[in-house]
Amino acid sequence: MGKRHKAPRYGLRWRINAALLPSWCIGALVLFCLCVVLKLNGSSVGMWRNLLTEPGIARGLIFSSPKQVRVDEWGIWTPSMLSQARQNPRFPIENPSLGAGRAPLLMSIPVAYYTMLFRPQLWGFFILDFERGFSFYWCAKIFGLLIAVCWMLRQIGLRSRFLIGFAAIWVLLSSYVQWWFSSPAMLPEMIATWAVCLGCAAVFFKDQNQWRTATALAGFVFCGTNFVLCLYPPYQIPLVFLMTAILIGVGLETRKFGERRSTTRALLLIAGGMITIAVVLIPFWFDVRATLAIVRHTAYPGARRSSGGDLDLFKLFSGVLGFFESEQASPALYDNISEASNFFPLWPAALLAILVARLRNKTPISPLVASLSVCLVFLSLYCVVPLPPWLVRGTLLNFAIERRALLAIGIANIFLCCFFLDRYRAPIFPKGFAAISGLVLWLTILFVVWQGGMANTVSDCWAWGQSLALSGIVFAIFFWEQLRFRWLPAVLGALLVVSNCTINPVMRGLGPLLDSEAFKRIDHIRAADPGGKWIVYHTRYFAQLVKATGAAVFNGTKIVPDVTFFRQLDPGEDDFTYNRYANIGCEVPRRSDQVSSSLVYPDFYILFLPPDLPLLQNAGYRYVLLPNDWPEAASYGFALVDRVIPGDLWIYRSVDRSN
Repeated sequence: MGKRHKAPRYGLRWRINAALLPSWCIGALVLFCLCVVLKLNGSSVGMWRNLLTEPGIARGLIFSSPKQVRVDEWGIWTPSMLSQARQNPRFPIENPSLGAGRAPLLMSIPVAYYTMLFRPQLWGFFILDFERGFSFYWCAKIFGLLIAVCWMLRQIGLRSRFLIGFAAIWVLLSSYVQWWFSSPAMLPEMIATWAVCLGCAAVFFKDQNQWRTATALAGFVFCGTNFVLCLYPPYQIPLVFLMTAILIGVGLETRKFGERRSTTRALLLIAGGMITIAVVLIPFWFDVRATLAIVRHTAYPGARRSSGGDLDLFKLFSGVLGFFESEQASPALYDNISEASNFFPLWPAALLAILVARLRNKTPISPLVASLSVCLVFLSLYCVVPLPPWLVRGTLLNFAIERRALLAIGIANIFLCCFFLDRYRAPIFPKGFAAISGLVLWLTILFVVWQGGMANTVSDCWAWGQSLALSGIVFAIFFWEQLRFRWLPAVLGALLVVSNCTINPVMRGLGPLLDSEAFKRIDHIRAADPGGKWIVYHTRYFAQLVKATGAAVFNGTKIVPDVTFFRQLDPGEDDFTYNRYANIGCEVPRRSDQVSSSLVYPDFYILFLPPDLPLLQNAGYRYVLLPNDWPEAASYGFALVDRVIPGDLWIYRSVDRSN
């Protein structure tokens, strides 16, 4: 009798949710438009106030605080977008300040090129003013990720809307996604387009309606093209691996219910969609292949390969310490908090429960749950155990790296846990066994943490002790079967919101950069002499500031190296230092006639560069910016043209010695 009453109740909930769906969509659209009108974004651009030593709080800061570690956003990608917008003509496919060749086509930035038709997150830059276009771009990340994940989970078979919402929040507010939110890989839009492709492919297996199938195929091609254009294989390859595993599970479940023709039809549609994506990108390939060839032959990242086994167990499961992380409280064995971030690893507990249910209750393991489990175990083994060369080459994981595979592992972890909660409602563990299992798992976590040397490698013992205690509560709720379904998503979701919602700030506009005195004065000089090129000494950050005005800048971040120019500049030097994606810092050498370099990190080197080299003068580099006085300027043939306060920036221009 209980089952007979259960079905109508779920049916009523479906009808209520279906009736509310149009209202939710309208509300989301209104909220999206309001955020764009108000120029709201999540940029850490407020860091420019600190660098320029301007008084007061950052202009436009509404919530939380800017994060220095997000320098690849506020110090690289945001200035690169501004540089594109301030070129003449706007949004070119070549911008030497960003890198050699057609570097803008390799970046997720606005470019006046046909591929922008497939990148809706960037449309705002072409139809709105820059700050509102920037807000449109940020809002598309957040709203797009939530909507795409929710829709995709429904398509692959997650029934509970409560769990669908929880899964979307878990993906969005996970420590990993938040700390890498606006990295060069553009994580949110990569995940969102991947999710839509996966959802559309699932529709191929399940839906026979021609119009819905045609719409799904169009969505697969549209979002698949966007996904490919993210151009970051270390994330994309494991995600494609995860997508394949999920589709295998969906396909097997479809065949289980007698829909064999649907499987063949779905595979043909997927193949057709992939071929269409390849055809759409043929002009892009011809235009960018020379630039890709340069990247392929770089020392970094072109020569980087992985064979697996770079992580230990602590780094694989470090998500247990992921609550209330900050730049000041993170494991010291990581370079920064972004590298330390991870997903909360609940999948071992879910996998244990699934196996116990199979052995004790004879509960069948669905193909989708099985494929997710196999994918999780395989990618985890790849991270901690070196694999045979033929295997990593055959799976293309040699082009990924273990730290970036954590994204696919984390998303698979979320999906497996939510499908477990959705499909395993009945009691699983015998009395007492649940408590013992939870305790053993918790002690295993403590052992892994201890083996990781956390007692000596965490900057704040209270912070990691607190995180371990909160993790213990989550695992306790998981093994408390009467509370698991409702309270686990509620408690874990609340912890994610409270812990991680302050990682990225809420800003209105880009005032700390665009309204700064330094930006205005540099832009004034650029406007008066648009052909003049710049070199920035003693700091790579201010090279990005100059770049944001639209000026041509020698150093700063270069996505693609101009190896030909560097060979002319320093013909006696090996290409190894210069031939890489790099953040380039410049210093004036002690001997004015020598060029040399020093590699500091794989993506950062210092170039000792005389500013008066004839090669530089002939190339049009006539402005030099330094964050301090330059007494030797006259001896190099430069004269002071402006001093910016606050910021203490000194701007010099080369003097024509022919007179």
